[in-house]
This record gives sequence, C-alpha cells and structure tokens, in this order.
Amino acid sequence: MNSFRALTFLLILSGMMLSCSGGDESPKALVNVLLIDAPAQWDSVIVEIQGVELDFVPNGRDGEVQKIFLPYEPGDKEVDISQLVGGVVLPVARTEMNLGLISGITLKLGTSNALYFDKKRYPLELPGGNTDYAHTLSVDLQSGLSYDLVVDFNLEKSIRMTSSTPLKFGFNPTISAFSGIERGELIGKISPAGLRPAIYAIHEKDSLSTHTNSAGNFLLRLQPGNYTVFIDPKDSRYSADTLFNMPVEGGKATDLETITLIKK
Repeated sequence: MNSFRALTFLLILSGMMLSCSGGDESPKALVNVLLIDAPAQWDSVIVEIQGVELDFVPNGRDGEVQKIFLPYEPGDKEVDISQLVGGVVLPVARTEMNLGLISGITLKLGTSNALYFDKKRYPLELPGGNTDYAHTLSVDLQSGLSYDLVVDFNLEKSIRMTSSTPLKFGFNPTISAFSGIERGELIGKISPAGLRPAIYAIHEKDSLSTHTNSAGNFLLRLQPGNYTVFIDPKDSRYSADTLFNMPVEGGKATDLETITLIKK
C-alpha cells in the first residue's frame, strides 16, 4: 500500500474514531506526529526520543500559546532513526486536539545517543546538554480532520566527524517540520542497490536530501514545484546523475522509477 492510500485509510479511520468518541463533544481534530530521517552514511544512529511539545493557540484566544507535551510512549525510547528511509516512519505520538493553530513543535531528546560505524559504538553528546530542538509550524486545525505533523531529523547535517585519529563525532541535531497535507512525494529506486547513494532534491535555493534503503528505494516529501534531482553515488567507481524539472504536486507521488548509475 503506498503512503497516500495509507493516509486515506487513516483519514477514514480517524473520522470514525472522532464520530464515536464520547465525553467532550466540542469539535476536535486528530493529530499524528511522525518522525522521518534524512540519513547519513553511518551503519546506524541511535537517538533517545522522549516526545514532542506542541505550541498551540486555541481558537478565540489569540496570543495565548499553550505548551502541549506528547510523550513517546514505548518503554524503549532509544530508536535507530537511520532506518527511517524509503517511506518508513516512526509514529511518535497521537492525540485529539481542540481547534486552533499549531505554531511550533519541539522534539525532546534524551542523552543516550550513539553512532555505530564498522561495528564500533561512538557516543553522541548533545551540545551544551541541550535536549530540545524546535521548528516553527503553521497548521490550522479543522473539525473532524486528521493531520500528520512530520518531523524530519537530518542526520546528514546533524553529525560531523571532528577527529579521524582517534575517530570522534560532533552531534548537533538539525530538524525540520511540516504538515503532511501540504506535501507531495518524489519516489524512485537506484541501481545497483548496494551503493546507498545520497539523493538531493533542489528547488531554487533550497535542497532536501535522503539516502536509499537496502533495496535501493528512496522517498522525499517535498513542497509542490519542479526539482532538480542530483544523485551522488558516494563511490568513485560510479558517475553521478542529474534529473531536471521533476514535478511534485501536493497530495501526489511522482515516481522516477529505476535510475541506473553508470560505472566510469
């Protein structure tokens, strides 16, 4: 099932849940918080997820910002977020909310963070002990609808090698956040699958990146527009490739099918 069919099913299911709920009869919306990843080249990256905090302004209360904490419920909060590629997402939280404006989201981390490379573990210390990483949003909740709030954890930008001998890494979490309703998808497959290249979608001065999963598949969630897609094989034996004017429409998936990288 592709992600848009899954979203349609979720909207239907959430509508049924809202119509059958008892107690507070005031209009509400269903909010799902999902975590995705723009991964780096490491074997795995383990991040401790405590939850998210939403900045919320209820209807009719302009200027009154409420802080709503939604915990990540599983007992094991250490998540291998480098696996969140090719359309895989981590459900972080789900809740019904009164109507109003979500104006921001903060990802709350713990301190048990680590990178694995060549079967060795390297601790990732948060700069200054800061565990909160925020991003602005503007999501106007309407009655009876379901909203996916997507937090994109960009490992490519978050992790830097600070020393090669001995090997050490710096960790400064970089996130972005958006509503899934406003985005379209750019999907495809890279051959050979074992390369694990980086894929960049470039629009004007902005760019987003991802890597492929073990099968060579990739997925980017993007604002509508035309994109230049640059594929960096990260292997000197293969040539990079560039695709121009790839269209992305809101609520739809553009399938680039299989892109074969050529040996030099």
